[in-house]
Amino acid sequence: MKKLLLILTISPFVLSCDGQDKSGAKSLSEESLQLENFDFNTKISTLLPKETKSKEYAGYYKVKSEMIEVDTVADGEFIGSEKPVRIEYRQRSFSTRDVLANFDDFEFNAINFVTNMDGKLMLINAVAGETDKGKTEDFVSNLNKKYGNSKNTKSEFVGQDFDIYTWQLKDRIIRYCMVFDDEKSTLKIGGEKNPHYQSYLYVIKKEFQNQIFGNVSSGDFVFLE
Repeated sequence: MKKLLLILTISPFVLSCDGQDKSGAKSLSEESLQLENFDFNTKISTLLPKETKSKEYAGYYKVKSEMIEVDTVADGEFIGSEKPVRIEYRQRSFSTRDVLANFDDFEFNAINFVTNMDGKLMLINAVAGETDKGKTEDFVSNLNKKYGNSKNTKSEFVGQDFDIYTWQLKDRIIRYCMVFDDEKSTLKIGGEKNPHYQSYLYVIKKEFQNQIFGNVSSGDFVFLE
């Protein structure tokens, strides 16, 4: 009799969990995305549910005060017979008031995603709108303690050199870089320009690295390599 009662007690709990995202992630409109130990089995529809779709602009999601554009990207190998290969979710603007992602105690103001055509997450990119060398050193030191010393390489974009820090984990690759924004191309209304650093964090599911590296290079993804 006691065994029967135990089964009856547990069953409603099991049923109540059915259909939920097992990763425990929530909509970006509810809480910032926790990137440390992120579960790549999380569904993009969990992070950007249908209620976040913009009512004003087709192909956009609205999260807090930010707009995220959805774009299906083709391989471009043969003109006229391009094959869709991935879907990119690119945040088109950001405010330092909004925090959309965290890695440990570090906050990021923008978030971008890449999925394959089956909707599986391949890459997550987070951007901190304003940072400095001290914060970058702290962040790199923190990850070095967790994952071992990073591989440090250099890259260049529009005449500016920047460092890339890479950690190879069992199931994912983490890349981090800091880029100086002199705001020469920034339109300022009613205020002076404020040259500053921005930091870019990339978390790539290792299974898809060949589909990411050498292929994804638009928007905030330009600093990936």
